[in-house]
Amino acid sequence: MTTRSTRPNAEGSSREVQLGLEQKLDQMLATLAEANRKAEIANEAVLGLKEEVAEVHRDNTHLKGLPASKARSE
Repeated sequence: MTTRSTRPNAEGSSREVQLGLEQKLDQMLATLAEANRKAEIANEAVLGLKEEVAEVHRDNTHLKGLPASKARSE
């Protein structure tokens, strides 16, 4: 009497699962790389805004030291 496995091609099935997991891993890595790229862009934007705010603060400090009539003309 011979018995049949309920998984006739276990090795092939295992390989398919491994390929599927590799594909998912590749997708996850690609998603993380894209998220990292977007985070870098956002960080640069924030740093640019931070510099603009510092410039406005410098301008405001400068204008506070001027007489009101001269500040309006600048």
